Order: sequence, then structure tokens, then C-alpha cells
Amino acid sequence: MTASVMTDPGGLDGPSTVFLSGDDAEAKRTVGRLLDDLGRPASSRMDLGGITTARGQGHFALLFLGVAGALGTHVLNINLVPLSTR
Repeated sequence: MTASVMTDPGGLDGPSTVFLSGDDAEAKRTVGRLLDDLGRPASSRMDLGGITTARGQGHFALLFLGVAGALGTHVLNINLVPLSTR
């Protein structure tokens, strides 16, 4: 997501997901507090695991650019919708 979306989650029409990767648990807690300060609820975060998972986020950037081009705006983000466990 762009900085404008990161700092103004209310500017989107619905919830969106923030991905976290890293091997340092305290660093992830710090990032969580920063996200709290920006108005992003804990439910918006998806911890992908260790630092090796960051590579996937880099690849997602390519998809993001394609979607942004198709929409004509970079003011967007993704929302993961898990399968219902009814």
C-alpha cells in the first residue's frame, strides 16, 4: 500500500490487510503499536512469519502495480477474506 493509505485507513471503502514479516518478535510488537497509532486495528494484520516471507510481499508489489494501473489510482489495498468455518 502507499503511504497515504497506510496513514489513513479510513480513506478506503472497507477494511484492508497489512502483512508483517520478520524474525524479531519485539520489532513486530513495535510495528503493531505504530499501526495502532495510525488507526489500523489488530484484526487488519496478518503475520506471515519469519523474514523469509518478506519475499512474497515484494512479489505482491508487482500485482499491486498492475491493479493500480487498471484502476487508475494507487489509493487501494487488499483485504484477505478467509474461508468461513461455518
